[in-house]
Amino acid sequence: MGAPLAWSVYDRAGKLLFVQGMVLVCQAHLDIILERGLVVPESRTSRGAVVPPMESLDPVDEEAGSEEDDATPRPPEIPVFRAMQLLRREVRDLHDGLLACESDRLGEHARELALRLQALVGRDADAALAAMQLEVGDDGDVARVLHAATLCQVLVQAQQLDPEAGVSLVAAALTYDVALRPVAAVLNRQTGALTEDQRLMIDTHPQAGVELLQAAGVDDELWLEAVLQHHERLDGSGYPAGLDGDAISAGARMLAIVDIYSAMVRPRAYREAIHARHALRSLFLERGKAVDGNLASLLVREIGVFPPGTPVRLANREVGVVLRRGSDAAKPVVARLINANGTLAAIAAQRDTAQPEYAITETVPPYKYQALVASASELWCNDGPLRR
Repeated sequence: MGAPLAWSVYDRAGKLLFVQGMVLVCQAHLDIILERGLVVPESRTSRGAVVPPMESLDPVDEEAGSEEDDATPRPPEIPVFRAMQLLRREVRDLHDGLLACESDRLGEHARELALRLQALVGRDADAALAAMQLEVGDDGDVARVLHAATLCQVLVQAQQLDPEAGVSLVAAALTYDVALRPVAAVLNRQTGALTEDQRLMIDTHPQAGVELLQAAGVDDELWLEAVLQHHERLDGSGYPAGLDGDAISAGARMLAIVDIYSAMVRPRAYREAIHARHALRSLFLERGKAVDGNLASLLVREIGVFPPGTPVRLANREVGVVLRRGSDAAKPVVARLINANGTLAAIAAQRDTAQPEYAITETVPPYKYQALVASASELWCNDGPLRR
Protein backbone atom coordinates (compact mmCIF):
# COMPACT_ATOMS: atom_id res chain seq x y z
CA MET A 1 0.00 0.00 0.00
CA GLY A 2 1.20 3.53 -0.75
CA ALA A 3 3.04 2.54 -3.95
CA PRO A 4 1.73 2.85 -7.54
CA LEU A 5 0.60 -0.32 -9.28
CA ALA A 6 3.09 -1.48 -11.91
CA TRP A 7 0.29 -3.07 -13.98
CA SER A 8 -3.38 -2.54 -14.58
CA VAL A 9 -5.38 -5.14 -12.62
CA TYR A 10 -8.30 -7.11 -14.04
CA ASP A 11 -10.63 -9.71 -12.59
CA ARG A 12 -10.83 -13.19 -14.07
CA ALA A 13 -13.65 -12.11 -16.38
CA GLY A 14 -11.32 -9.55 -17.94
CA LYS A 15 -12.90 -6.43 -16.43
CA LEU A 16 -10.50 -3.66 -15.46
CA LEU A 17 -10.51 -2.95 -11.72
CA PHE A 18 -7.44 -0.78 -11.07
CA VAL A 19 -5.46 1.14 -13.68
CA GLN A 20 -1.67 1.10 -13.87
CA GLY A 21 -0.14 3.83 -11.73
CA MET A 22 -2.98 3.96 -9.20
CA VAL A 23 -1.74 4.28 -5.63
CA LEU A 24 -3.43 1.98 -3.11
CA VAL A 25 -4.38 4.37 -0.32
CA CYS A 26 -6.76 2.32 1.81
CA GLN A 27 -7.32 -1.23 3.00
CA ALA A 28 -10.39 -1.61 0.76
CA HIS A 29 -8.18 -1.39 -2.34
CA LEU A 30 -5.80 -4.03 -1.02
CA ASP A 31 -8.59 -6.35 0.10
CA ILE A 32 -10.09 -6.45 -3.40
CA ILE A 33 -6.75 -7.51 -4.88
CA LEU A 34 -5.82 -10.05 -2.20
CA GLU A 35 -9.23 -11.69 -1.90
CA ARG A 36 -9.82 -12.25 -5.61
CA GLY A 37 -6.47 -13.53 -6.91
CA LEU A 38 -6.63 -11.01 -9.73
CA VAL A 39 -4.82 -11.36 -13.05
CA VAL A 40 -3.85 -9.13 -15.95
CA PRO A 41 -4.92 -10.92 -19.14
CA GLU A 42 -3.36 -10.33 -22.53
CA SER A 43 -4.84 -7.19 -24.00
CA ARG A 44 -4.22 -4.53 -26.56
CA THR A 45 -3.14 -1.03 -25.65
CA SER A 46 -4.63 2.13 -27.10
CA ARG A 47 -1.91 2.06 -29.80
CA GLY A 48 -2.54 -1.55 -30.74
CA ALA A 49 0.48 -3.13 -29.03
CA VAL A 50 -0.15 -6.47 -27.37
CA VAL A 51 0.49 -6.61 -23.62
CA PRO A 52 1.62 -10.08 -22.48
CA PRO A 53 -0.43 -11.79 -19.78
CA MET A 54 0.63 -11.40 -16.18
CA GLU A 55 0.59 -14.23 -13.69
CA SER A 56 -1.97 -14.35 -10.90
CA LEU A 57 -1.34 -11.80 -8.20
CA ASP A 58 -1.12 -14.46 -5.50
CA PRO A 59 0.27 -12.95 -2.28
CA VAL A 60 2.45 -16.08 -1.87
CA ASP A 61 4.20 -15.40 -5.19
CA GLU A 62 4.59 -11.67 -4.64
CA GLU A 63 8.02 -11.76 -2.97
CA ALA A 64 9.44 -14.31 -5.42
CA GLY A 65 8.47 -12.19 -8.39
CA SER A 66 9.61 -8.83 -7.06
CA GLU A 67 13.02 -8.93 -8.77
CA GLU A 68 11.46 -9.81 -12.13
CA ASP A 69 8.87 -7.05 -11.76
CA ASP A 70 11.61 -4.42 -11.48
CA ALA A 71 12.93 -5.38 -14.92
CA THR A 72 9.55 -5.79 -16.62
CA PRO A 73 8.67 -2.92 -18.99
CA ARG A 74 5.37 -1.23 -18.23
CA PRO A 75 2.67 -1.31 -20.93
CA PRO A 76 1.40 2.02 -22.27
CA GLU A 77 -1.53 3.45 -20.34
CA ILE A 78 -4.88 4.24 -21.90
CA PRO A 79 -5.23 8.05 -21.83
CA VAL A 80 -7.55 9.23 -19.08
CA PHE A 81 -9.91 10.89 -21.56
CA ARG A 82 -10.50 7.60 -23.41
CA ALA A 83 -10.62 5.60 -20.19
CA MET A 84 -13.47 7.83 -19.01
CA GLN A 85 -15.42 6.99 -22.16
CA LEU A 86 -14.91 3.27 -21.51
CA LEU A 87 -15.94 3.69 -17.90
CA ARG A 88 -19.20 5.27 -18.99
CA ARG A 89 -20.19 2.02 -20.68
CA GLU A 90 -19.55 0.06 -17.51
CA VAL A 91 -21.61 2.51 -15.45
CA ARG A 92 -24.47 2.02 -17.92
CA ASP A 93 -24.19 -1.77 -17.50
CA LEU A 94 -24.08 -1.34 -13.72
CA HIS A 95 -27.32 0.65 -13.78
CA ASP A 96 -28.99 -1.97 -15.98
CA GLY A 97 -27.91 -4.68 -13.56
CA LEU A 98 -29.14 -2.77 -10.51
CA LEU A 99 -32.53 -2.19 -12.11
CA ALA A 100 -32.81 -5.88 -12.99
CA CYS A 101 -31.72 -6.91 -9.46
CA GLU A 102 -29.21 -9.23 -11.14
CA SER A 103 -26.98 -9.86 -8.15
CA ASP A 104 -26.49 -9.02 -4.51
CA ARG A 105 -22.82 -8.32 -5.32
CA LEU A 106 -23.41 -5.40 -7.67
CA GLY A 107 -22.80 -3.01 -4.80
CA GLU A 108 -19.26 -4.32 -4.62
CA HIS A 109 -18.86 -3.75 -8.35
CA ALA A 110 -20.09 -0.18 -7.93
CA ARG A 111 -17.35 0.39 -5.34
CA GLU A 112 -14.79 -1.00 -7.77
CA LEU A 113 -15.94 1.45 -10.45
CA ALA A 114 -15.72 4.26 -7.89
CA LEU A 115 -12.12 3.27 -7.10
CA ARG A 116 -11.24 3.30 -10.80
CA LEU A 117 -12.80 6.71 -11.27
CA GLN A 118 -10.80 8.01 -8.32
CA ALA A 119 -7.63 6.68 -9.94
CA LEU A 120 -8.41 8.37 -13.27
CA VAL A 121 -9.10 11.72 -11.61
CA GLY A 122 -5.88 11.30 -9.66
CA ARG A 123 -3.90 10.71 -12.86
CA ASP A 124 -5.30 13.68 -14.80
CA ALA A 125 -8.25 15.60 -13.38
CA ASP A 126 -8.27 18.02 -16.32
CA ALA A 127 -8.69 15.21 -18.85
CA ALA A 128 -11.39 13.54 -16.74
CA LEU A 129 -13.33 16.80 -16.39
CA ALA A 130 -12.96 17.57 -20.09
CA ALA A 131 -14.22 14.13 -21.10
CA MET A 132 -17.44 14.81 -19.21
CA GLN A 133 -17.80 18.48 -20.17
CA LEU A 134 -17.44 17.57 -23.86
CA GLU A 135 -19.67 14.50 -23.69
CA VAL A 136 -22.01 14.59 -26.67
CA GLY A 137 -22.77 10.87 -27.11
CA ASP A 138 -25.86 8.82 -26.34
CA ASP A 139 -26.72 7.61 -22.84
CA GLY A 140 -26.93 11.21 -21.69
CA ASP A 141 -28.28 10.21 -18.28
CA VAL A 142 -25.34 7.87 -17.65
CA ALA A 143 -22.85 10.50 -18.86
CA ARG A 144 -24.42 13.01 -16.48
CA VAL A 145 -24.08 10.66 -13.51
CA LEU A 146 -20.44 9.93 -14.38
CA HIS A 147 -19.87 13.69 -14.68
CA ALA A 148 -21.40 14.18 -11.24
CA ALA A 149 -19.21 11.43 -9.79
CA THR A 150 -16.11 13.01 -11.34
CA LEU A 151 -16.97 16.35 -9.73
CA CYS A 152 -17.63 14.53 -6.48
CA GLN A 153 -14.13 13.05 -6.54
CA VAL A 154 -12.65 16.49 -7.25
CA LEU A 155 -14.38 17.75 -4.10
CA VAL A 156 -13.33 14.68 -2.11
CA GLN A 157 -9.71 15.33 -3.05
CA ALA A 158 -9.93 19.02 -2.29
CA GLN A 159 -11.28 18.32 1.18
CA GLN A 160 -8.80 15.49 1.79
CA LEU A 161 -11.59 13.28 3.11
CA ASP A 162 -10.95 9.91 4.69
CA PRO A 163 -10.26 7.43 1.82
CA GLU A 164 -13.04 5.04 2.85
CA ALA A 165 -15.57 7.90 3.03
CA GLY A 166 -14.36 9.16 -0.34
CA VAL A 167 -15.03 5.79 -2.00
CA SER A 168 -18.51 5.68 -0.46
CA LEU A 169 -19.39 9.17 -1.73
CA VAL A 170 -18.12 8.54 -5.25
CA ALA A 171 -20.04 5.24 -5.34
CA ALA A 172 -23.13 7.15 -4.20
CA ALA A 173 -22.59 9.67 -7.01
CA LEU A 174 -22.44 6.83 -9.54
CA THR A 175 -25.76 5.38 -8.36
CA TYR A 176 -27.94 8.12 -6.86
CA ASP A 177 -30.32 8.43 -9.83
CA VAL A 178 -30.44 4.77 -10.87
CA ALA A 179 -34.16 4.50 -10.09
CA LEU A 180 -34.90 7.25 -12.65
CA ARG A 181 -32.98 5.52 -15.44
CA PRO A 182 -36.08 3.91 -17.08
CA VAL A 183 -37.74 7.29 -17.65
CA ALA A 184 -34.76 9.65 -17.84
CA ALA A 185 -34.67 9.84 -21.65
CA VAL A 186 -38.42 10.51 -21.81
CA LEU A 187 -38.22 13.24 -19.17
CA ASN A 188 -35.29 14.91 -20.94
CA ARG A 189 -37.27 15.11 -24.21
CA GLN A 190 -40.57 16.11 -22.63
CA THR A 191 -41.76 19.69 -23.00
CA GLY A 192 -45.20 19.38 -21.38
CA ALA A 193 -46.25 19.00 -17.77
CA LEU A 194 -45.42 15.86 -15.82
CA THR A 195 -48.08 13.18 -15.51
CA GLU A 196 -49.14 12.03 -12.04
CA ASP A 197 -47.18 8.80 -12.49
CA GLN A 198 -44.05 10.70 -13.55
CA ARG A 199 -44.36 13.05 -10.59
CA LEU A 200 -44.70 10.08 -8.25
CA MET A 201 -41.65 8.37 -9.75
CA ILE A 202 -39.56 11.53 -9.35
CA ASP A 203 -40.72 12.09 -5.76
CA THR A 204 -39.97 8.50 -4.75
CA HIS A 205 -36.79 7.80 -6.72
CA PRO A 206 -34.39 8.53 -3.83
CA GLN A 207 -36.03 5.86 -1.66
CA ALA A 208 -36.38 3.52 -4.64
CA GLY A 209 -32.67 3.96 -5.35
CA VAL A 210 -31.80 3.03 -1.77
CA GLU A 211 -33.91 -0.13 -2.03
CA LEU A 212 -32.22 -1.15 -5.30
CA LEU A 213 -28.81 -0.64 -3.72
CA GLN A 214 -29.74 -2.64 -0.63
CA ALA A 215 -30.90 -5.47 -2.90
CA ALA A 216 -27.47 -5.28 -4.53
CA GLY A 217 -25.76 -5.84 -1.20
CA VAL A 218 -25.04 -2.23 -0.19
CA ASP A 219 -25.20 -1.64 3.56
CA ASP A 220 -22.88 1.39 3.70
CA GLU A 221 -24.82 4.02 5.69
CA LEU A 222 -22.86 6.97 4.29
CA TRP A 223 -23.58 5.84 0.73
CA LEU A 224 -27.27 5.08 1.31
CA GLU A 225 -27.92 8.27 3.28
CA ALA A 226 -26.36 10.42 0.55
CA VAL A 227 -28.56 8.76 -2.09
CA LEU A 228 -31.71 9.12 0.02
CA GLN A 229 -31.13 12.82 0.78
CA HIS A 230 -29.57 14.12 -2.45
CA HIS A 231 -32.68 16.17 -3.32
CA GLU A 232 -33.07 17.70 0.13
CA ARG A 233 -32.28 21.43 0.32
CA LEU A 234 -30.94 23.55 3.17
CA ASP A 235 -34.02 25.78 3.18
CA GLY A 236 -36.37 22.80 3.49
CA SER A 237 -37.68 23.04 -0.07
CA GLY A 238 -36.39 19.63 -1.16
CA TYR A 239 -37.72 16.07 -1.03
CA PRO A 240 -38.57 13.36 -0.07
CA ALA A 241 -38.60 14.34 3.63
CA GLY A 242 -38.32 18.14 3.44
CA LEU A 243 -35.22 18.13 5.62
CA ASP A 244 -33.36 21.35 6.26
CA GLY A 245 -30.07 22.64 7.65
CA ASP A 246 -27.96 20.24 9.68
CA ALA A 247 -30.49 17.43 9.24
CA ILE A 248 -29.02 16.93 5.74
CA SER A 249 -25.85 14.85 5.68
CA ALA A 250 -22.56 16.23 4.34
CA GLY A 251 -22.55 13.53 1.66
CA ALA A 252 -26.03 14.49 0.45
CA ARG A 253 -25.00 18.15 0.29
CA MET A 254 -22.11 17.19 -1.96
CA LEU A 255 -24.33 15.08 -4.24
CA ALA A 256 -26.82 17.96 -4.45
CA ILE A 257 -24.14 20.33 -5.75
CA VAL A 258 -22.74 17.99 -8.40
CA ASP A 259 -26.21 16.80 -9.45
CA ILE A 260 -27.44 20.34 -10.06
CA TYR A 261 -24.34 21.38 -12.01
CA SER A 262 -24.13 18.26 -14.19
CA ALA A 263 -27.83 18.63 -15.08
CA MET A 264 -27.64 22.35 -15.88
CA VAL A 265 -24.80 22.02 -18.41
CA ARG A 266 -26.78 19.44 -20.43
CA PRO A 267 -29.63 20.37 -22.77
CA ARG A 268 -33.26 19.49 -22.22
CA ALA A 269 -36.16 19.61 -24.65
CA TYR A 270 -37.45 22.75 -22.95
CA ARG A 271 -34.08 24.58 -22.79
CA GLU A 272 -30.60 24.65 -24.22
CA ALA A 273 -27.61 23.58 -22.17
CA ILE A 274 -26.56 26.26 -19.72
CA HIS A 275 -22.97 27.42 -20.15
CA ALA A 276 -20.68 26.12 -17.42
CA ARG A 277 -19.87 29.66 -16.31
CA HIS A 278 -23.54 30.53 -15.83
CA ALA A 279 -24.32 27.20 -14.15
CA LEU A 280 -21.55 27.82 -11.63
CA ARG A 281 -22.80 31.38 -11.07
CA SER A 282 -26.31 30.07 -10.35
CA LEU A 283 -24.92 27.61 -7.83
CA PHE A 284 -22.83 30.34 -6.24
CA LEU A 285 -25.88 32.60 -5.88
CA GLU A 286 -27.79 29.77 -4.17
CA ARG A 287 -25.04 29.20 -1.60
CA GLY A 288 -26.37 29.16 1.95
CA LYS A 289 -29.96 28.97 0.71
CA ALA A 290 -30.72 25.74 -1.12
CA VAL A 291 -27.14 24.45 -1.34
CA ASP A 292 -24.09 24.36 0.91
CA GLY A 293 -22.20 27.63 0.50
CA ASN A 294 -18.79 26.22 1.28
CA LEU A 295 -19.19 23.40 -1.24
CA ALA A 296 -20.47 25.78 -3.94
CA SER A 297 -17.43 28.03 -3.47
CA LEU A 298 -15.09 25.04 -3.39
CA LEU A 299 -16.50 23.66 -6.64
CA VAL A 300 -15.90 26.98 -8.41
CA ARG A 301 -12.33 27.13 -7.10
CA GLU A 302 -11.56 23.53 -8.03
CA ILE A 303 -12.97 23.23 -11.56
CA GLY A 304 -12.62 26.91 -12.49
CA VAL A 305 -15.03 29.43 -13.94
CA PHE A 306 -14.29 27.84 -17.33
CA PRO A 307 -13.83 24.10 -16.66
CA PRO A 308 -11.69 21.91 -18.95
CA GLY A 309 -13.64 21.07 -22.10
CA THR A 310 -15.44 24.44 -22.29
CA PRO A 311 -15.41 26.09 -25.77
CA VAL A 312 -14.46 29.77 -25.51
CA ARG A 313 -13.69 32.86 -27.61
CA LEU A 314 -10.57 34.89 -26.87
CA ALA A 315 -9.84 38.61 -27.00
CA ASN A 316 -7.88 38.12 -30.25
CA ARG A 317 -11.03 36.49 -31.78
CA GLU A 318 -9.62 32.96 -31.78
CA VAL A 319 -11.90 30.12 -30.67
CA GLY A 320 -10.58 27.28 -28.57
CA VAL A 321 -11.36 24.83 -25.82
CA VAL A 322 -10.18 24.99 -22.22
CA LEU A 323 -7.35 22.50 -21.92
CA ARG A 324 -6.52 22.70 -18.24
CA ARG A 325 -7.18 24.83 -15.19
CA GLY A 326 -4.87 27.68 -14.24
CA SER A 327 -3.76 29.05 -10.89
CA ASP A 328 -6.56 31.62 -11.25
CA ALA A 329 -10.04 30.07 -11.49
CA ALA A 330 -10.99 32.50 -14.27
CA LYS A 331 -7.78 32.19 -16.32
CA PRO A 332 -7.26 28.66 -17.64
CA VAL A 333 -5.02 27.41 -20.44
CA VAL A 334 -6.85 27.18 -23.78
CA ALA A 335 -6.04 25.16 -26.90
CA ARG A 336 -6.69 27.19 -30.07
CA LEU A 337 -8.96 25.42 -32.58
CA ILE A 338 -10.00 28.28 -34.90
CA ASN A 339 -7.83 31.17 -36.01
CA ALA A 340 -8.87 34.82 -35.64
CA ASN A 341 -9.80 34.89 -39.36
CA GLY A 342 -12.20 31.97 -38.93
CA THR A 343 -10.02 29.28 -40.52
CA LEU A 344 -9.25 25.95 -38.91
CA ALA A 345 -6.03 26.10 -36.90
CA ALA A 346 -3.39 23.66 -38.19
CA ILE A 347 -1.83 23.42 -34.72
CA ALA A 348 -3.80 23.56 -31.48
CA ALA A 349 -1.40 26.05 -29.88
CA GLN A 350 -1.84 26.70 -26.18
CA ARG A 351 -3.01 30.13 -25.02
CA ASP A 352 -2.46 31.44 -21.50
CA THR A 353 -5.63 33.41 -20.83
CA ALA A 354 -3.90 35.35 -18.04
CA GLN A 355 -2.31 37.35 -20.87
CA PRO A 356 -4.58 40.22 -22.02
CA GLU A 357 -4.42 39.32 -25.73
CA TYR A 358 -5.69 35.82 -24.95
CA ALA A 359 -8.24 36.74 -22.27
CA ILE A 360 -11.56 34.86 -22.51
CA THR A 361 -14.34 37.14 -23.70
CA GLU A 362 -17.20 34.63 -23.84
CA THR A 363 -18.11 30.98 -23.79
CA VAL A 364 -19.22 29.47 -27.08
CA PRO A 365 -22.21 27.10 -27.49
CA PRO A 366 -20.72 23.67 -28.32
CA TYR A 367 -23.33 23.02 -31.03
CA LYS A 368 -21.90 25.85 -33.15
CA TYR A 369 -18.68 23.89 -33.56
CA GLN A 370 -19.95 20.43 -32.66
CA ALA A 371 -17.77 18.35 -35.01
CA LEU A 372 -14.67 20.36 -34.15
CA VAL A 373 -15.25 20.25 -30.41
CA ALA A 374 -16.02 16.52 -30.52
CA SER A 375 -12.68 15.86 -32.24
CA ALA A 376 -10.90 17.88 -29.55
CA SER A 377 -10.62 14.72 -27.45
CA GLU A 378 -7.20 14.20 -29.07
CA LEU A 379 -5.96 17.22 -27.13
CA TRP A 380 -5.91 15.10 -23.98
CA CYS A 381 -4.59 11.98 -25.72
CA ASN A 382 -1.41 13.31 -27.35
CA ASP A 383 1.86 14.79 -26.17
CA GLY A 384 2.77 18.27 -27.41
CA PRO A 385 0.83 20.60 -29.75
CA LEU A 386 -1.82 18.82 -31.77
CA ARG A 387 -1.50 19.12 -35.56
CA ARG A 388 -4.86 19.09 -37.24
